[in-house]
Amino acid sequence: MHILLCSSYLHLPETRGGLQSTTDELCLALMEKGVGVTVLCGTTVEGGASRHDRALGYQVIRAADPVAALPLVAAALQPSVVVVQSSGALAELLAVALETGIPTAVYLHNVEFHRVGGVLPPHPDILYFANSAFTAERWRAWFGIDCAILPPLILPRRYEVPQTGDRVLFVNPVPEKGLERLIDLAVANPDIPFLAVDGWTAGEAWRNWLKPRFAACPNIDWRSATDDMRGLYSDARFLLMPSVWEEAYGRTAIEAQLNGLPVLASNRGALPATVGAGGLLLGLEAPPEIWRRAVRDLYFDILLWQEMSEAATANARKAVLDAQRALDDALMRLGLHSLRAGGGSPSAP
Repeated sequence: MHILLCSSYLHLPETRGGLQSTTDELCLALMEKGVGVTVLCGTTVEGGASRHDRALGYQVIRAADPVAALPLVAAALQPSVVVVQSSGALAELLAVALETGIPTAVYLHNVEFHRVGGVLPPHPDILYFANSAFTAERWRAWFGIDCAILPPLILPRRYEVPQTGDRVLFVNPVPEKGLERLIDLAVANPDIPFLAVDGWTAGEAWRNWLKPRFAACPNIDWRSATDDMRGLYSDARFLLMPSVWEEAYGRTAIEAQLNGLPVLASNRGALPATVGAGGLLLGLEAPPEIWRRAVRDLYFDILLWQEMSEAATANARKAVLDAQRALDDALMRLGLHSLRAGGGSPSAP
C-alpha cells in the first residue's frame, strides 16, 4: 500500500506546528509498518515546477499550487489511497482527489469549519478520520459526517528527557492559547519561574508587541521557537495550557506528560480527554484566584505534583498505545476501502 497525504499548508522544515509534527510522525509510523508514503504540500517558493526531496526520510512534493499538482502527482504515483488533510484548500483538494478515481479519505485535525475552502460531503464512499472524539462529534453535528478516530501519532523518543526542571512551561504565547492568563499568573506569582516559547508563526511585529509586556514580568524566561522540544521539557515542572480556543487534540500535553510533567489546562475542546487524570482542568471563566491557587498548589505541593506526575506518565503511555492501535484500524479500513472503491468515486460539490 502507498498513501498520498495532501494539504495546501507548508510542511517541515518550511514551517512547524501541530499538523506538521503529526503528519511527519504519522509518515514515520507508516513506514515502520511497511506502508509507502508521499506528502504533497504547499511551498514558500512561488511559481515554477514542484520540488521533490527526501530529507525527512520519505518523499515530499512541494508545490506552489497543490490543488493543481494533485492530479499529476496521483497519476505518477498511482497511490492506493489519497488522504486529504485539514487546510485552507481542503474542499478543493477533496474534489480533485475524487476526480482521479483513486480511493480517497479525509483526515480532520481541527474544528475550524470556515477554513476548509468549501463544504465537505458526508458521502459513504469517503472515509473520514478525526484526531479526537471531540473533533468527530463537532463535524457530525455540523455536517452529518461520521469519522473514525485516529489520534496523533507521537513518537516518545523525540520528546523524552532524563530529568525535568523547575519552570512552568507555556508554548506559543498568543491570545488564543491563553496569553492573558499566562501574564496574569506570572504577575501574581513572582516567586515562580515561567518559561514561554514562541510558536513558529510569531513574526517580528508580534514579538515587538510582546516585549514590553514580558519585560514587566522578570520571572518569564522568553525563548524563540525550537524544533527540539526536549530542552524545554527538561527545564519544566509542569505545562500550562489555558487555551481560549477549542483545542481539537492538544498534542503538546501528551509530549509533556511523557516526561511526567502534569498539565494545568482549560477545559476547552478535547483537552479534558487528552489531559485525562494527568493534570488539573479549570473552566476558562473561573476567577483568576482559582487559576492562581492551582498554579501554586501544583508547583509547591510535592505530594500533589507527584500524584499528577505519575498519572501524567500513565496517561501519555496509554495515548501512545491507543494511537498505534487506531493506526492499525485505520490501515485496515483504508485497505478494505481501496478494494471496495476501485470502481469509481463520488463527486464532491
